[in-house]
Amino acid sequence: MTSNETPALRTLTPEKLPRSFRFILATTAAEGFGDAMARTLMPLLAVTVLGYGTGFVGVINSIGLGAFLLLGMPIGMLIDRLRDRRRAMGAASLARFLALAILAATFFAGWLSGPVVLGVAVVIGMADVVFTTAQGPVIQGIVPKEGLKLAYSRLTITDQCAGTTASAIGSAMLGLWGLPGLLCLTISSYAGSLLLQQGIPPKVASSNLNLRERRKFSDGFRTLRRNPALWSLTISSALVNAGVMLGNTVLPVFLLRDLGIAPAFFAALGIVSAVGAILGAAVAPRLSAKFGLRILRTAAALLSMPAVAMAIACQQLPGHELIWLAAQSMSWSFLVAIASVAGAEVLPRAIPAETLASVGSAQRTITLGVMPVAALLGGVLAVFTGPVLLLWIWALLAGCAALPIICTAELDAYR
Repeated sequence: MTSNETPALRTLTPEKLPRSFRFILATTAAEGFGDAMARTLMPLLAVTVLGYGTGFVGVINSIGLGAFLLLGMPIGMLIDRLRDRRRAMGAASLARFLALAILAATFFAGWLSGPVVLGVAVVIGMADVVFTTAQGPVIQGIVPKEGLKLAYSRLTITDQCAGTTASAIGSAMLGLWGLPGLLCLTISSYAGSLLLQQGIPPKVASSNLNLRERRKFSDGFRTLRRNPALWSLTISSALVNAGVMLGNTVLPVFLLRDLGIAPAFFAALGIVSAVGAILGAAVAPRLSAKFGLRILRTAAALLSMPAVAMAIACQQLPGHELIWLAAQSMSWSFLVAIASVAGAEVLPRAIPAETLASVGSAQRTITLGVMPVAALLGGVLAVFTGPVLLLWIWALLAGCAALPIICTAELDAYR
């Protein structure tokens, strides 16, 4: 390391991450792999085995976000009372393992039904809330503050790689051994996560339980609102997520129906998108250290507008439309990953360990709760206006995400 390196860049060295963080990365990979496999498995069982349609599949897909919206705060307050938050992560992985094992048993016994699939989806959704809520305090307990940005960058890269790998392996598994192979692989992923968590050291929280017991349901939101840096990041992320859901709702219709893109090419765009997300997560720490959090997040939001516009104008731009659609997928995911990683360390740096779970749950209730609302409203509006207007609204929301960031001087303290 040379003597002219800035302190901000020195904080990004791998030595700042303890050895035990490797187990967090490993269990994140196993969980991400299992979640991606489960998202593929559940609709396949509902449609191909039980014969349900898009309405039932939509309910399954919405359960995960609904769990964060309805249960995030109670679960966050409960986890704040735990001395060892690692046990909550383990309980979540065990719950998903058992739920998938029951699903497999009913499948092989011929007892599979709609209520069983829905019940398993509910358990997986609730366990996801518990695991995600507990993971933040666990990371805060073992990673020093100056290493948090690098830690969350590696977590995002690991999660994206796990999801992309799961898509490829899941397709191969379906071709080789069908649904039984996919079931066994999903169960094994959660079992592996549970075993890997044994390498994470326990973190003892504050023993002042009386104060925590008197906290109110709204305290997490109040704490979030009183911190200008956290509040601006929360509103900005909510605007981005609303745009994401509008895009996820209307972009498949626009590409497959209106532009006539072949399904194979549409699936390939998902791989391009994952590559963009991995690259964005990888470069976000150094870009944040160089430019500062406020400048980087503002630039990412503003550049998202032309990124979305490439999909809208792909037929008018020179060259084949697939080139511009691939550029849109990669650049959008690249910018969203930068925004996600740059600022992820603000919450654990600004909030003490004993309240991190509840404040984090309040933040996720806002940032994730807006997503099903945006998807519902976007789907209804697209029926009357067509997908193009929704794509422009997506671009506008992405650009508006810069407004709360650029107006918050407190973010200048973070790089």
